[in-house]
Amino acid sequence: MTSTVSRTAASTIDETTTPRAASLSPAIAKAAAHAAKTTTPLSDTTARRLAVIRIWDAMFRGARRHVEDLGFIGVHNMPEIVGVTGACENVDTLFKVDFFGKPAYLAQSDQLYLELLAPHLGAVYAEMQSFRMEPEADDRHLAQFALFELEHLGTLDELIVNIAGTVQAAAREVASRCADDLALFGRSAEDITNLAFGRITYTSAIELLQSEFPYLAWGDDLVAEHEAALTRELGPCFVTHYPLPIKFFNMKQNDDDPRVVNSTDLLLPGAGESAGAAEREHKHERIVARLKSSSMYRRLIELGASDDDFAWYLDAHKGVEVPLHSGAGIGMARVAQFILGVDDIREAVPFLINKDNLL
Repeated sequence: MTSTVSRTAASTIDETTTPRAASLSPAIAKAAAHAAKTTTPLSDTTARRLAVIRIWDAMFRGARRHVEDLGFIGVHNMPEIVGVTGACENVDTLFKVDFFGKPAYLAQSDQLYLELLAPHLGAVYAEMQSFRMEPEADDRHLAQFALFELEHLGTLDELIVNIAGTVQAAAREVASRCADDLALFGRSAEDITNLAFGRITYTSAIELLQSEFPYLAWGDDLVAEHEAALTRELGPCFVTHYPLPIKFFNMKQNDDDPRVVNSTDLLLPGAGESAGAAEREHKHERIVARLKSSSMYRRLIELGASDDDFAWYLDAHKGVEVPLHSGAGIGMARVAQFILGVDDIREAVPFLINKDNLL
């Protein structure tokens, strides 16, 4: 596959080193259960696990400082026990809980709440834990992972700039603070200080991939092997304008091509899809129509939900002029996986929570 892609690089910054502790407590060691089963000596596993913790600290410092410097307001104490409208990602992986005798769920995204705040605050962000009842305990899936979510007034193009800047800032902070930690994974500060991002439409990506995957057709969702092929060709890249039927109900339909929505996924080498983002539908009648025609809505109704569960969100758009806004969720475990250059996401998280590992 061949392609020409424009890129914008971040500037480099100086490296520093950080001190390192000698051992883990038994409780934290349990979180490293998967790493300890590899061929890596246990002492190296211990050092790498502590390195991961420091690297995550640096990632969040960098990301947080970047968006705050842009004027984003942090929203805290967001709900993590929610009604079905907290199911913004995958209905079939909801964790159901008993909330004082009423059905509730562990949150998968703060998106809808941030959407309602952006028109009043301009630009907001939140850090949350997303919960998924993932049936696989493999190298790509976790049952709990960190999301760094953004919502602001503006377009998809402006949002892509903010996502790229956030990931670049997270990586630069790691390079500045954690050079010795990166070395434990065979990585250097230079590997991550000049990140540049390609950009390609979904339609062009399908055409590019069909030489390697001739069965792939327009309208198919991209899976891990497709994402890996794209990043081998393009490096870190944004794939934009996905088909409407395979995306969330309130992603804004494109004015020029109604088959697609103004959306993007960020693909990172070794990690795959690491962020999802879109402009939001902001007119009440369009949101209602899109919701009622979505597969997510049909599935939720099958699970016992009703229109009343969405009333708070729909009513917020009723009889008011809501400005165009856009938002994103950045999966920080996938960003860490890319920064560390590891093939297995279980090696990239401070605490491993999946079907096979509960602390």
